[in-house]
Amino acid sequence: MFVFGDSLLDPGNNNNLLTLAKANYFPNGIDFSIGTTGRYCNGGTLVDHLGKLLGLPFVPTFKNPSTNGSNILKGVNYASAGAGILWDTGLIFGDVFTMDEQIQNFKKTIEDLSLMLGNKTTDFLGRSLFFISMGANDYINNYLHPLAWRYKKYPIVAYEQLLVQEYSRQIKDIYDLGARKIFVSGVPPLGCIPNQIGGNNDSSGECIRSSNRMAVSYNNQVSMLAGELNATLAGASFLFWNNYKPVYDIIHNYSLYGFKYPNKACCGAGRSKGQMMCLPLLSLMCRNRSEYIFWDPYHPTDALNAIIAKKAYKLLVRYKWISE
Repeated sequence: MFVFGDSLLDPGNNNNLLTLAKANYFPNGIDFSIGTTGRYCNGGTLVDHLGKLLGLPFVPTFKNPSTNGSNILKGVNYASAGAGILWDTGLIFGDVFTMDEQIQNFKKTIEDLSLMLGNKTTDFLGRSLFFISMGANDYINNYLHPLAWRYKKYPIVAYEQLLVQEYSRQIKDIYDLGARKIFVSGVPPLGCIPNQIGGNNDSSGECIRSSNRMAVSYNNQVSMLAGELNATLAGASFLFWNNYKPVYDIIHNYSLYGFKYPNKACCGAGRSKGQMMCLPLLSLMCRNRSEYIFWDPYHPTDALNAIIAKKAYKLLVRYKWISE
């Protein structure tokens, strides 16, 4: 499995970058089998749990020195916290691997694969699963953020068109490099994260509808894009996963899934613990992390990731990309 994404999937690629967007400190990883790694979670990310269901080991981190030789035959995770579809998404944090840079990193992996596999590289990539999840930061940190300039220049419809146009080009680039089974994830309900709820004094703990409408519209456009690419790119199989729906359902029916806190972060500070990131200097008051949907102002807990991964797995089975 080859993974492209942002902090929802980052396994630690930002650890040694000059950036504020890194999570290689406690209590991140407090419940993870290999401890603090750079994941924005108390445990495993969505792709960690999905990989386990697929019978795969943890997908190697691109920036880890051990990700070379035969290790890359397991796949590679290029995801970078703060990253987005647009080149300037994440610049407010410092250095990140944008989507285009992640694709350049993938090219380096292909060069290494070619040295090992030779003319079998194309077949290897064609049988691999490519998991892509981008767009959330382009809204949260490059449109809705108080310091962002994009919203002043672009009406929301024009901004959405810009994102989908760039995303289309990037996905085609990955296809041109040999990807054939491409699983594209949508963005979750952005207006339901603690950062959005806590930042709105009038929300009364409710999801921010305007932010959610952006997410719904964006997902609809990416879904149509996947259909178009299926029809036009020879030999490719694109599967769009609208993860907005299951996450939204869990948030609004949280008790049915064993959660007690649907809109409050486990680790953080401020209203809904959504105004300050999870830091070592903050006391971790939530002893039972499985009661929380959100780990910090932006990211889900291991408990939610495990549930969502099962839904992604079932979708792969339903469309016969894999067999149970």
